Order: sequence, then C-alpha cells, then structure tokens
Amino acid sequence: MANYQLTVENRTETGKSYARKLRADQKIPAVVYGSGNPAINIEVSIREAEKALASHGSLINLMLGGDSKTVIVKDIHRDPVKGGLLHLDFHEVDMSKKLEITVPIRVLGEEARPNDGGVVNTLLWEVTVSCLPTDIPEAIEVDVSALEIDQVINVGELQLPAGVEIIEDADEAVVKVEIPSLVIEEDEDEAADEEDVEVATEGDEESAEEE
Repeated sequence: MANYQLTVENRTETGKSYARKLRADQKIPAVVYGSGNPAINIEVSIREAEKALASHGSLINLMLGGDSKTVIVKDIHRDPVKGGLLHLDFHEVDMSKKLEITVPIRVLGEEARPNDGGVVNTLLWEVTVSCLPTDIPEAIEVDVSALEIDQVINVGELQLPAGVEIIEDADEAVVKVEIPSLVIEEDEDEAADEEDVEVATEGDEESAEEE
C-alpha cells in the first residue's frame, strides 16, 4: 500500500499567539524529529492532516518543498473539549531499521461462532509491535469463529504477519467468550467501585472545606 502524501510548509515562528493565528487559517503547528536530524518546525492544513490520520497504513510521506521525509505520527494533541487538532508530532523513520509502533486489534468471525449464548468480550484493543517500517500491519486480526464459552485467545496465540513481533506479555488475554450476564455484572462492579471512590473523594473535599 502506498504511503499517504501530505504536503507541509516550514514554520518560522513559534508560540501560542502564532498557533492561534494558524488555527484561524485552518492550519496547525507540527514538528518533525528523529533519524538523528535536528527537529523541523512545520505547519499543515487541518483538513489534510485529518485525512492523513484517517488513511489506512501508518507511514506518511511529508512533502516539504522539494524534499520528502517518511514519517509516522508520534503524538496527536487535540482540544480536550471540542476534539479539534492542535498539534502533531511526526517521527522520521529509517526504512532499514525496526521500530516499535502500536497497531489496533481487529476481531473477525463473530457472526460464525456457535449459537451458544456467549458474546465476544474484547479485552485488548491494541498491541505494540516491532518491525521494519515497510512491514507495519494495518491491524492484527483475531479470528474468534471457533471460540466457545469461557475460551480465551492470548497475545501469544495471535497470528502475525511475516517480520512482525509483538512487544507484549504472551499470557495477556486479547478476547474471551462470556455469558452476557457475567459481562454486565463485571461492568456493574466496576461502576460501583468508581462510585465508592467518588464518594470518598467528595468526603475528603468537604472535610478540607470545613477546615
């Protein structure tokens, strides 16, 4: 799959006021670093950046003037309230060296499972893998079509593409088939624990105010 092509521009100014000015022009500040090169301050269209983030695959070709850099997105900074993009960190990659990157888990075959009343509970949504940049998978697929109630697929049982190694505990559970009532009870227990913590916190705050 071809890398996404993202055109960016050099950024000569920094600071919050300049960042606000960029966002008013539908752009955001960003930085490129890695591969032993000095960091480069750039600016990029918010619309084009969102397209790049939504594209399949992890590698992006940054087109900067007459130069091209192959990068991965290292950090995404969004507005905590509105969710809009605020800043991006790109990491330039060496195509000849392995890197560690997080990829999503994709569950397949739920509709083909036995009709036993169980549901597939996904316990791990993403994993960190080590591979060459050209071998980065779009996702790690997990086939659950043969799973029965109480059966689990662990990290060590995942089928990996050639050249890809998972950097996770092999015994960590990825998916498990459970009876729906058990799943609901576990969720309710977690919610009750959270409420207890909130009540305790509120009590501490009230005590502090009284003091």
